[in-house]
Amino acid sequence: MGMDYEYDPWFLSETLEEGRNILLWEVGLNAGQLFFAQIQAFEKIFRQPSGFYTYLSGDVILNQPAQLKALIEAMLGYYNATSHPLRPILFDSSIQILLVLYQRAIGEWLPAPAALMATIEEVEAVMTG
Repeated sequence: MGMDYEYDPWFLSETLEEGRNILLWEVGLNAGQLFFAQIQAFEKIFRQPSGFYTYLSGDVILNQPAQLKALIEAMLGYYNATSHPLRPILFDSSIQILLVLYQRAIGEWLPAPAALMATIEEVEAVMTG
């Protein structure tokens, strides 16, 4: 059993189209739940909603990409402001996953430091596998 992260591009649109969500990431249930818990923690830490919510099926839906962009930008601000030795272990892969999810939803990469982007293809490949 897995968990899907999806993008609902028609949320609050005038087309009122439903059931055509874009699959961003199909991940195992435990890993999906763990990552969603991390997203919720980042929302609290950075006082910024992510634009993700859980659906009745347990899937995670992105319906506000502008909020995700704002959260990522807040996280990048932290990334650029600290060089704490634990940052790469506790933080870098999470922000890379969010960058990949944003790119898959919107079709463009947000500007990010070269150190994060240097390994983003590896992160994306693991997320696809």
